[in-house]
Amino acid sequence: MGLCCFGSSDRVEPGPPQSGRRRGSDDFHGVVDERSCTDIVFLAIFLAFLGGLGYGLYYAVERGDINRMVFGFDIDGDICGRPNRPHPNITTSGKDTTRQTFLDIESFNLNNLDPVIMGRCVNSCPTNRSPPILNRCLEIHATSTEATNWFLSSTGLAKFFNQFALDFQLCWREVVYLCLISLGLSLVLTVLFRFLAGAMIWLLLIALVLGSLGGTGYLWWLWHGMRGTSGENSMMAYAILMSIVSVLILLIVLAMRKRVELVAALFREAGKSVHAMPLLLIQPIWTLLALCVLCAAWAYAALWIESAGYPTRTEAGTVFFRKDTFLQVIRWYNIFAALWISQLCLACQNLIIAGAVADWFFTRDKSRLGCPVARSVGYAVRYHLGSLAFGSLLIALMKLVRMLFNYLERKLRNANTTCFGLVTCLTCFCKCCLYCFEKFLQGLCSNAYIEIAIYGENFCWSAGRAFKMLSNNALRVIAINSVGDFILFLGKAGVVTAVVFIGIELIKDKPGVVYIWTPILIAAIFAYLIAHCFISVFEMCIDTVFICFCEDCEINNGQDQPYFMSRGLMEFVEKSKKALRARAGRDRARQQQPKGAYDNPVMDSVNDHGPWNTGVPPPPYEFHPTAPPLSSRR
Repeated sequence: MGLCCFGSSDRVEPGPPQSGRRRGSDDFHGVVDERSCTDIVFLAIFLAFLGGLGYGLYYAVERGDINRMVFGFDIDGDICGRPNRPHPNITTSGKDTTRQTFLDIESFNLNNLDPVIMGRCVNSCPTNRSPPILNRCLEIHATSTEATNWFLSSTGLAKFFNQFALDFQLCWREVVYLCLISLGLSLVLTVLFRFLAGAMIWLLLIALVLGSLGGTGYLWWLWHGMRGTSGENSMMAYAILMSIVSVLILLIVLAMRKRVELVAALFREAGKSVHAMPLLLIQPIWTLLALCVLCAAWAYAALWIESAGYPTRTEAGTVFFRKDTFLQVIRWYNIFAALWISQLCLACQNLIIAGAVADWFFTRDKSRLGCPVARSVGYAVRYHLGSLAFGSLLIALMKLVRMLFNYLERKLRNANTTCFGLVTCLTCFCKCCLYCFEKFLQGLCSNAYIEIAIYGENFCWSAGRAFKMLSNNALRVIAINSVGDFILFLGKAGVVTAVVFIGIELIKDKPGVVYIWTPILIAAIFAYLIAHCFISVFEMCIDTVFICFCEDCEINNGQDQPYFMSRGLMEFVEKSKKALRARAGRDRARQQQPKGAYDNPVMDSVNDHGPWNTGVPPPPYEFHPTAPPLSSRR
C-alpha cells in the first residue's frame, strides 16, 4: 500500500504554515482547481514513441505477410492454402497452393549439425503425423506416441481430460452464476470493510497473540514431559525461541495499537468515500477492457513483425525470412511498447481514483461534492498525461531490465561456464534487488499520483512530496502495509471461499457431473480476479485517504486553521482535543447566526471573527477560492 522508511510517533503533529509552493490554510482550500499541463516533455516523448512504433509496424508490414504465421510456409517460402507470388532470387517459389491447406513439418539432421526443420504443403495430414494443430501436421515418433498412450491409459488421464471438458460443458451456466455471485459479494465486501474492519483487525491480532502464547505453553509442556530424555535440550531450545517470538509479538502489538486503530479508521473513511462515489468501482472494468485491447493489438503487431524478413535460402535448401537489424530492434520495441502502455493504463486508473477520493476528503460539505470522478478524469486527460507517461515509463524500463536480465540468465545457464555456482548466486542476488527496486518504484509512483491529484504539480515534485509524507509516518505505513494488506487478502479469500461453498451446493446434485471440483475451480479463479479488481480500488482509496490525512496535518493546526478530516481521524492528531473543541465552537457559532448568515460551508475554514461572520448572506453563486500559485518549473 505504500513505502517504508524510519521514525515516527504515535500521533501526527500539525505542522506550521510553509512558504514556497505550498502555503498555509489561508491559501489551501482543497484540491487545486487552477492547473496547467505537467511534464509536457514526457508526453511529447510518448507521442514520438508511438510515432516510431507506427513506422516500425509499417516497415514490418511492407516486408512481411501475417499469413506466414497463421498458415505456415513450405521450403520455398510459399504460404499454404493460397496463391503465391514468386520471391526475389527464389526460382522455385510462386506456386499455387490453394488446395494444399496444411503444412507437414518434419525435421532431420544434416552433417551432425543442429536439426533442420522442413515443411511442405499437403491436402491432409499423413497417418504418421498428429491431427492438424494451427494448420500444421507435427511429426510424432513411435516411441514417444507409445509412451504417451501408455502413460495416459495407465494413469487414467485420458479419461480424466475428456470428463473435465464434459463437466465444464454441463456446468458453464453455473460458472457464470458463481461469477455474478462473486461480483455481488465483492460489492458487499466493500461495505463490510467500512463497518467491520476494526473488529476484523483486532480479532486477527488477538488470535495472533493467543496463538503464539498457546504455542509457547505447549512447547514448554512438551519440554516438561521430555525431561531426562535425549530430546530435552532440543525441546528447551524450541521453547525458548518460541517464548522470545511471543514476547516480541506482544510488544509489537502493544506498541502498534494506536497505529492499528488508525488503520481501522482509514478503512472506515475509505468505505465512506466508495459509498459516496460508487462510480469508482467501475474503473477496473475500463482498465481491464483497455488491457485486453492492448494484448490483442500487441499480439497482432507481433505476428506481423515475426513474419517480416527477406527470403533467403539456406545450405539445407530451405527458405527462411532473414530479419535485418531494424526488424530485430522493432521486436524489442514492440515488447517495450506493451509494457509502457499497460503501465500507463494502470497509472490512469490510480490517478482517477486518487483525484476523486482527494476531492471528497477536502470537501467540507459532502452534499456539494458534485461528480468528482468525472472531474478527476478531466484533470488526468487534460493536464497530467505527461506525468502519467513519466511514471509509467520508469516502471516499464524497470520491467524491461528484468526481462533482459532473465534472458541473459538463461543464456548463461545454457552455456558451459566454469563458475556455474557463482553465476547462479550473483544472478539470484541481482534478480532479488531488481524485484525490490521495482516494487519501490511502483509504490513511489502510486503515491506520487495522489500528490499530483491534490496539487496538480509535476511528477518529480509530487514523488518527493509523497516520499516525505511517508517517511515522516513510516510506522503507520508499516501498519497499513502489514495489517491492512492482510485484511484485504482475507477479504479476497472470503469471497473465494463463499463462492466455493455456494458452487458445491449448486452443482452437487447436477446429473452427469463426475468431477464436481472442475467447474468450481474455474469459478474460484474468476472469483479471485473479480475480488482483486474491486479490492484494488479500495486499497487505492485507503492510500489516498492516508496521504490526504498527512497533508491535512501538515497544513492545518485544527484551531485557527481547521482540519478537513473527520472527527474519527482527528483523534490521531496531536492536540486533537483542542482541535475538537475549536470545531465544536465553530459549530455553535454557526448555529447562533441568523438564518442565511453562515450557510456557506466553505467559510468553515475562515476564522470565526473574520469578515464573513457579519450576518450578511453569502453571494448567490458558488464560492471558488483561489488556488496557491503554481510553479513555473514543470
